[in-house]
Amino acid sequence: MRKEFKFYSSKKRFFGLFALIFTVFAIVIGRLVWLQIVRGDAMARQSMAQAMGTDVMYSPRGAIVDCNGEELAVSIMAKSLYVDPVEMEDRPDSAAAKSGRNVKRLAADLLAGPLGISAESLYSDFTTEARFIWIKRTLTPKEADEVTRIVKENKLPGLHFLEESKRYYTKKSMAAQILGFVGTDDKGLAGIELALDSVIKGAKTEQEEMVDALGRPMGEAGMNHSRPQNMPTVYLTIDSKIQFVLEDALDRAMKETKSRAAAAILMDPHTGAVLGMASRPTFDPNDFGEYPVSTWTNRAISIIYEPGSVFKPIVGCMGLSENIITPQTVFEDKGSIKIADRVIRNWDGEGRGQVPFEDIIKYSINTGMVQLGMQLGANQMIDYSKKFGFGQPTGIELPGEESGILYRPEDMYEPDIATMAIGQGIAVTPLQMLRAICAIANGGELLEPYIIDKIVMPDGRVLRQGQKKVVRRVITEDVAGQMRMMMEKVVSEGGGKPAHIAGYQIAGKTGTAEKLAEQGGYAPGEYIASFVGFVPAANPQYAMLVMLDTPQGAFYGSQVSAPVFKDTLQQILVAKGIQPSTHEGLPSFEEDAKDKAKAVKVPVMEFLPDNKVKIPDFTGLDMRQTAELVQRGHLVLVPYGSGRAKKQSLPPGTVAAEGTKLEIWFE
Repeated sequence: MRKEFKFYSSKKRFFGLFALIFTVFAIVIGRLVWLQIVRGDAMARQSMAQAMGTDVMYSPRGAIVDCNGEELAVSIMAKSLYVDPVEMEDRPDSAAAKSGRNVKRLAADLLAGPLGISAESLYSDFTTEARFIWIKRTLTPKEADEVTRIVKENKLPGLHFLEESKRYYTKKSMAAQILGFVGTDDKGLAGIELALDSVIKGAKTEQEEMVDALGRPMGEAGMNHSRPQNMPTVYLTIDSKIQFVLEDALDRAMKETKSRAAAAILMDPHTGAVLGMASRPTFDPNDFGEYPVSTWTNRAISIIYEPGSVFKPIVGCMGLSENIITPQTVFEDKGSIKIADRVIRNWDGEGRGQVPFEDIIKYSINTGMVQLGMQLGANQMIDYSKKFGFGQPTGIELPGEESGILYRPEDMYEPDIATMAIGQGIAVTPLQMLRAICAIANGGELLEPYIIDKIVMPDGRVLRQGQKKVVRRVITEDVAGQMRMMMEKVVSEGGGKPAHIAGYQIAGKTGTAEKLAEQGGYAPGEYIASFVGFVPAANPQYAMLVMLDTPQGAFYGSQVSAPVFKDTLQQILVAKGIQPSTHEGLPSFEEDAKDKAKAVKVPVMEFLPDNKVKIPDFTGLDMRQTAELVQRGHLVLVPYGSGRAKKQSLPPGTVAAEGTKLEIWFE
């Protein structure tokens, strides 16, 4: 009986064990079937996702260069530091973990100095539950090297670099308002950077790669790594040499007149290409955040003001076009004129009696302009103003352009017509005013100004080409020629004499307008002084406007703005080889021949570190050779006389910084 019991007991245990093994085996087989067949595809995808990471690459932003290809804004790839706070833990089996160190506290203390960020701020970022936090964008090479050293030496986990595009403006504040600047994430925020952001912004490329359990790349074997995409290059119509001369002249004018602000534009009157554009006060786009927002404004296109007497040639063209006047039409000038309840006086209060219209322009006589304005009437004055482009943007490829202000004819009373005839009651931008004058210079065509010469792809394809665009014809060539003649007399005989350059015929017009007050009316004792003109008068190559806002002391356009015009164009005409149109005040043919026989070898401008140069000996060089050499060294030439260099203010061998004024006397 006992043996039989043992037999059945063993048999029972055997079947129980067999059932257990079968059950376990069935579960395993079922699980394998579930994972490999039912869930096979999903599990494969999940496994691949855990083993693969995404590598993000950025390409540098497209460059901006001047018309000669000289770099103005370029980008390089810089390292940006980010942290994954969850990773900031030592491995449990590491010596660091056994020492009991606090990785996040240590990292914050060590990195605070090199990054220029407080340790507490860093520690706050390190102790969040996020998986990605930017610590500092686009580090300098020195900062990146120091951070790399600290992380490596102290074996700090969780800190990573990502390469991003960093913008550099090679000429610092030069053309700052034109170029604009770039913010975080390579986003253009002003100027050309904003206008062409969608074209030149660096491309973002994402690529999958094999990673370990902590998300770190496991090597490049078998992986196809793409290269960052190159972006287009933007060529501006700006000539950096002209821009340098223009900005330097404006800086000196700001210093001497103590003006609150200023703007200057240089344009090709036959094409509408902007060769130079400056606005003051200014800023360095490399550190735009360190400057007041007001310095970012491009005053050449974004401020409106009453133009004053520089508007008179436009009104004169209206009268000529309507056959109301000729240059010889006589007006009675009594020194003042009353229109309704408004008395308008000449700038000097003097009356000249019977004067032809060409003298009205030459001496900027208000009474004669008022009489012409009253004959034209509101409708014709507004219609012509619109034809000349006032009251609407010019269409230049820069953001922030203002439209200006024009009356509606039905809202104008007689005093409004009278004041508009002398450049009051209408508000314009400097670019609008210069464009209208260019229509006189080029024979009657209103052009659309442009500042983008071309956009070129890396393979040489031209994505976009700037070109002359005629908006409309506003006056006939005959009317334009008559007004050019009258404007030339303004400089040769009238109030624009300070703009005269020996040997060249200059056409121009001065302007001095009362400044509008913020609360309405005019601000007492505050003026906008301006000068607009073109050269050579018979066949204009350059047109330029200078506007100074609230100069202190002397405030007439002839006193403060005309000299800036002269200083700028005197250097440019010589450097560009534009020959004088008259020999008045210049050496005779025989004297010039003798000078050429004495031609000397042009010295070399020696460049030194920190943007400095060693001044050469200019003795014996002609004015063109001198101007080219001075511009090459980014110095400022102040010439006196004509002929060949005889004396210079800085002796040969002097070490001078960029922008230093160099006076040279010629005989």
